[in-house]
Amino acid sequence: MNGLSGTERAALHDFALRARRLLLEDIAALLEGEYGLHADGTLEPENNLPNLAEDAQARETYLRLQAYLESGKERGHSLGEAVQSLIKEAAFTWLNRLVAFKMMEIRGLLPETLGRGTESAGFKYFLAEEDEAYALYLQGRVDDAYRRFLLHQSARVAQDLKVLFDPDSLASRLMPRPRTLREVLALLNAPALGPAWQAEEAIGWVYQYTVEEDKAEVFERLYRQKQKISKQDIAPATQLFTPNWIVRFLVHNTLGRLWLQMHPDSRLRERLDYFVPPVEPLPSRPPMPVKEITLLDPACGTMHFGLVAFDLFYEMYKEELERAGEPGWPQQPSVAREEDIPAAILEYNLHGIDIDLRAVQLAALALYLKAKSYNPQARIRQTNLAVAGVHPLDGHRLRAFLAHFQEDRPLLERLLTTLWRRLEDAEWLGSLLRVERTLQELIAVERQRFLPLFAGLDNEFEREAVEAEYWTILEARVLQALDEFVRQTAADDPTQTFFVGEAVRGLRLAHLLLNRYDVVVTNPPYMSRRNMSRDLANLLAEEYPEGKGDLYAAFILRCLELTGRDGYVGMITQQSYMFISSYEHLRQTLMEQCVIETMAHTGPRAFDEISGEKVNTTAFVLRREPDPARREAHRGVYFRLVHQPDGESKRRAFEEALAAWNQRVEDAAHG
Repeated sequence: MNGLSGTERAALHDFALRARRLLLEDIAALLEGEYGLHADGTLEPENNLPNLAEDAQARETYLRLQAYLESGKERGHSLGEAVQSLIKEAAFTWLNRLVAFKMMEIRGLLPETLGRGTESAGFKYFLAEEDEAYALYLQGRVDDAYRRFLLHQSARVAQDLKVLFDPDSLASRLMPRPRTLREVLALLNAPALGPAWQAEEAIGWVYQYTVEEDKAEVFERLYRQKQKISKQDIAPATQLFTPNWIVRFLVHNTLGRLWLQMHPDSRLRERLDYFVPPVEPLPSRPPMPVKEITLLDPACGTMHFGLVAFDLFYEMYKEELERAGEPGWPQQPSVAREEDIPAAILEYNLHGIDIDLRAVQLAALALYLKAKSYNPQARIRQTNLAVAGVHPLDGHRLRAFLAHFQEDRPLLERLLTTLWRRLEDAEWLGSLLRVERTLQELIAVERQRFLPLFAGLDNEFEREAVEAEYWTILEARVLQALDEFVRQTAADDPTQTFFVGEAVRGLRLAHLLLNRYDVVVTNPPYMSRRNMSRDLANLLAEEYPEGKGDLYAAFILRCLELTGRDGYVGMITQQSYMFISSYEHLRQTLMEQCVIETMAHTGPRAFDEISGEKVNTTAFVLRREPDPARREAHRGVYFRLVHQPDGESKRRAFEEALAAWNQRVEDAAHG
């Protein structure tokens, strides 16, 4: 896949920064002017806002704002911080939605929605079908009619992309006003951006550029004002777009390698242009249906790793569909038809977690567009993405929820109160949060109530499987209760929708963290301990003493935990864990659990966005190996790329070295 040109990226950069400023200013003015919510968190009394009495939707939004501020106080945030957080969430949600509409319409997935603004063909079709909107249009209230159209389109797309187009979210109610919307559409529709919207990687660059100013502010405070990085600053401070060739190297040598272990004669080998042949033949592995192979990116950003993995999974499903029933292949394919493959990949195979809602929204969009590129009629039933920042469920809303379910109350109360005490740290730790330990403690109590379910499970992996299954049962009961609760209470108290949304978000995160995966691949956040706030540093030292020196080191340990018994880990991290004495115990842990299949030691300047020698990186693939003798005998394949001056020259040097290694392996095979 060819990357965006420098000119196209420059155009995206200009668009993202200008659109960001317009939307942030507009949402702030909207909150103050329409709802009486000021920057310091002061919310004017309802009787000071006569427009609320005239507009039921506006009054409901006002009540939702009250609930949001209360939740912020419960989390220990100042009211001013809560308002700024909401402004950013609403502004970036609408920016992401507009980008999504643009990328969908140029792919023919939606009728023209933004291309000519209120002259767009999709808007004209909408007016022909919606009498109320047409009446507004005839009255000269074109902007109001167009607003209804965009909300209609949002609700339509929400069936497949709820995390971005969720009609129940507070951000949905804070739509930019007409003047700002017109200005943003003019930027979005600029001819210079036309080619960029055709490229799937544009999504990742939009995210990187929209957090650019936040990142600059964080480092201004860190280096000039000597302030440590706070929890709300972790996402922008650590965001970094991974070069495509490094993503391919890691995915081809984890997911691709796993597939070749099961199917040595697979034609997929021809597509794995970055696959590094092992020194010794790959150990065989029993075949498993494709839909049972799972991949997680625990710091997913906009799911760049998942997009590359999607293409491999697609070929794996196709090959299984053609060869099912042959020796060494499942008797039945995972899907009945090739058209079913895209939705199956999103439902069964790809999983992602991030601490930043903006990133998860764009990750969902990227996977949606990828699925639709294979089958425009694909019906997306489920995606497995979770955002780690969850509002706590306590106080009167939790009590109100529990009061509706007296029969199940003891179970629900134990589960939710125990789980949410732990999830309060999720916005700091993200995937590093070992929520499964809390759940295992809870399940241990429940085990006494359901002893037959857990009888005779001495094996660690059998026990994990049954605990995961039992959690699925518990989760389903809670989700059913939440759904029933919102149906019963939403009419009387619209703020309960916010409560339920946070509960579902927390359950989804817990679900992903309880599972174990065949492949875990990521570019984790890099943050030295000396730059962390005291709370974050202490939390990391308590949870990951061997990796407390940097977030990336803790992620190495966590990725191993999230990987199944003989699964793969692929990462690009700082190189320091390989050398310095403070990581000696971490290195020992790696040596006791896994082998290194391959490594590309990229050194400095692997990322074009980072100049100088400050970030020295290495990309590597680990395989968990429980047999000590095999670990001792294993030899990996290593590429030294530390002297090339930039990312592009490192890529070329790697490809040349890989070609030489392939030739050497082929010559050896032919004697």
